Amino acid sequence: MSGRSASARQGLGSRGSSHVRPSARSRRGPIVDTAWSGSWSGSWSGSWSGLWSGLWSGAWSGLLAGLLAGCAPESPPQAVAWADAALNLPLEPADTAVADLRWRPPSTCPQVYRITVDDDYPANAEKAFGVPAERSVSTLSLDRDPYAKAEADGEASPRLAADQLWKGRLLFFGPKTQDRELERELFFSGTQVGLASPDAACFERTWDPIEDALALGWPTLPGRLVAIGERWSGGRVESRCNRSACADPLTGNGGPDAHHLSCVTMPWRETLEGIYEVGAQGQDPRQRVAAIASYWSDGHPPEHGIWSERQALVSVDDGRLLAAEITIHHNRYKITRNLRIEAVDACPGGVAALGGAPSEPPEGAAGADPGTEADVARALAALGARKPG
Repeated sequence: MSGRSASARQGLGSRGSSHVRPSARSRRGPIVDTAWSGSWSGSWSGSWSGLWSGLWSGAWSGLLAGLLAGCAPESPPQAVAWADAALNLPLEPADTAVADLRWRPPSTCPQVYRITVDDDYPANAEKAFGVPAERSVSTLSLDRDPYAKAEADGEASPRLAADQLWKGRLLFFGPKTQDRELERELFFSGTQVGLASPDAACFERTWDPIEDALALGWPTLPGRLVAIGERWSGGRVESRCNRSACADPLTGNGGPDAHHLSCVTMPWRETLEGIYEVGAQGQDPRQRVAAIASYWSDGHPPEHGIWSERQALVSVDDGRLLAAEITIHHNRYKITRNLRIEAVDACPGGVAALGGAPSEPPEGAAGADPGTEADVARALAALGARKPG
């Protein structure tokens, strides 16, 4: 795809007093203003009694609320509810609080992902861009380099170290390529998958569908053991996103009036929300799945700026992405972008292997026909045709 432009941004009283003064006589001599004195003492005692009663009642109400909250069922993380409702994957809490989060490359079984885009544009944005909101279904497959030294048959690559590089190739087709099959290099390390777009988190539409998918779907992993609740810095968000961070959030203009703004945005912020178990009926042992929540912002107030969120499910045992749901809030243009990436192959760690089923694409989405099974078969056949010998 051609190079991209750049422009993005990063996200993130009155006081009054009535003071009653004593009369001049009470300040100068022994004569006491009894009216003011009575008023002051009454107010003082009333204030203290009101304060203590407020603290006492507040403490009891807080205790009662805490007890009731402890008895109420805890709502599951967003990714867990989504996996159950959309993918038919009932995730149950695992008996561990730590997981080794590192990517494992697709050395023995080509991985196939379905990418669903369901954007929401206001009428004025469609007029400005000259295109309607995107509703599409595309296919992305990841495989080893056919010219690289083959791994032993049946032996999957181990999880990669953070600084270890693995080279493969990918295949993509969908509406953005006029259904043509595009092939590119693919790189894995223990922490990242690429080549990924540096500014997909702030773009208001798809630019390079391959780089955007890799940037938005695959979170940066820490490459080590991680505990539930732990946070780490994810991939950098740069290019156009940096430029829009130093633009006025209301007008989009830069210049001298916006020189106090920093032209640097935060990286993705990743959080391990939970570790769960799932598996097809009778499957033993059950597979572990990590739920990772991601956030990025251009630094402006959320109602005016750009911010993105991602819920990703990662197969801990197989070191691969199971599914991800991404939403980009582009509030300057009142645009909301929705992307979903799901593992639709039969390889270990995919939706089918864990007993689930892919979600339904949006109605009228381009590229939804001939269906997921046909797209997977086409991707695998195209990858096989490119192998030497």
